[in-house]
Amino acid sequence: MVTLLEQFCKTQPQSTFINNKNLSPEDTGIILELSQKLDIAVAKCLAKGHEQKFYIETTQGEKRMLRIWDAESRIWLEGDTRMYEYVAAAGINISQPVDVDAFCGGALSYQLFTWLDGEDLIDALPRMNPNEQFLTGIKTGQLMRKLHTLPPRQGCDIESWELRFGRKLQTIIEPYKEKPSKSQAVDLLLQYLQDNQELLDNRPQTFTHGDWDTENLIYTPDGQIGIIDLSGANDYGDPWLDFWHTPHDLNQSPQFYIGQIKGYFEGEPPLEFFRLLSYYIAFVTLEWNPDKAKCILDWFDGMRNPVPTWYLSYME
Repeated sequence: MVTLLEQFCKTQPQSTFINNKNLSPEDTGIILELSQKLDIAVAKCLAKGHEQKFYIETTQGEKRMLRIWDAESRIWLEGDTRMYEYVAAAGINISQPVDVDAFCGGALSYQLFTWLDGEDLIDALPRMNPNEQFLTGIKTGQLMRKLHTLPPRQGCDIESWELRFGRKLQTIIEPYKEKPSKSQAVDLLLQYLQDNQELLDNRPQTFTHGDWDTENLIYTPDGQIGIIDLSGANDYGDPWLDFWHTPHDLNQSPQFYIGQIKGYFEGEPPLEFFRLLSYYIAFVTLEWNPDKAKCILDWFDGMRNPVPTWYLSYME
């Protein structure tokens, strides 16, 4: 028995999306469902996981990014769209929302964005020499600083940072109390977090990206930086928390990260920044990758020096 999908495939010219081997049968079904409404001529799957993401082109040659979510995400998506509009209105180079709606009988939702030409910064950096990586870091830091000039959006119930982050801190510490770690490095980071909570006191809160990583930044053909994939779950907080993405080894361009810090601060940062950087990196390491605890201790001389070794060594 020939399915509707197979019948459709047989009737399409070779240049259409349906012949893209990048698309799974599930992807193809989604694109077919949206093809007429969104005027899709070409589609390529970019990512899978908690969302599905596609590059698409319309029959008019317009480039778009399409994100697919479950139906339960619809209300959240509308708020997420307003968040992108808020950033774009400030003149920041970001993919801008075009449309959001339900489809497939209400079972799924989609977001449609403008497309930022270029490539993921994580892919572009390895081809640059150290000086180019540093200068790209400068531009990225300047863009981050511009983003952090935005106040939290209206309607946010602003609570003190020490209380907000303190609750997150307890979600990390409590499981270790119930099941003690067998790693001395992990224990040292836990102790560091508990002993230095005063660093969280009276921190300012601004609009933040929430997942400022080279995978979520675009290196454009003219050498500029664009932003994609805001983290809607954390769109305001201590702006310096956006620095927690840092290299885990010297192959990940410490020159870029040094440039990013210098670009953000227009020179050398204050020591207070490094104290909070070491604190947030310790937190995120225990949250996501405790196996890296020994590496983090080495960076910060057993948590005795808040300035990481990779920063010091490349500044000599």
